[in-house]
Amino acid sequence: MLAAIRIAFLALYFPVVCVLGLLICLLRPFNRNNSRIIAMIFAWARFVMNVRVDVLNRPTESIQGIYVANHQSTLDMYMYGESLPDDMAILGKHSLMYIPLFGVLFWLAGNIFINRGDRSKARGAMEEAAAIVRDKGCSVYMFPEGTRSNGRGLLPFKSGAFILAIEAGLPVVPVCASSTHKNINLKRWRAGECRLVQLPAISTEGLTRDDAKHLADEVQALMAAQIDQMDAEIAQGQ
Repeated sequence: MLAAIRIAFLALYFPVVCVLGLLICLLRPFNRNNSRIIAMIFAWARFVMNVRVDVLNRPTESIQGIYVANHQSTLDMYMYGESLPDDMAILGKHSLMYIPLFGVLFWLAGNIFINRGDRSKARGAMEEAAAIVRDKGCSVYMFPEGTRSNGRGLLPFKSGAFILAIEAGLPVVPVCASSTHKNINLKRWRAGECRLVQLPAISTEGLTRDDAKHLADEVQALMAAQIDQMDAEIAQGQ
């Protein structure tokens, strides 16, 4: 019953935040801080879910880079709010544009749709991201797994984010969230805990496109180890 009530709340909260976000975006369309503000509003839902969200090693200031995060489930939008940097655009799959309200909100917030099934359109989206990085000095936030893992652990990374970082001459900034499927149970009054940590930026200086796959594998391994460590600490009550 408790889980059903919380899920019903999230189903109602989602369109409310979308409408509120649209109002914000209409006042300041395509502003690169819109997504961070809206994500923080989404994150307020954690109080109703009674989920504790801890941001570890919180950076004192944002750095320009290509931020890469693990993508687990729809719960991510309620967890990541406090981890987003200032002045950034999110790359999201093109199917998001068909979600009522949210698709328009995602676009007006200054984010970028990417169609991975169409190579030419995917290349166009990456070129748009590169232009944002180059001309506006923004960061880009990406989910390099390319899909939700849904409890399967951290999936292999695609190379796009790392090619973008190398060609832009920007560092890769890994952002890790602990495993929500292991540590959050909406049936419990205290539903659980999510830990977020931003790892040290990884320089791409001196790298070429040929190094992108190796860099992707290296970052994936670092993030997998960090996620395993956070899961173990949560399980031990540390």
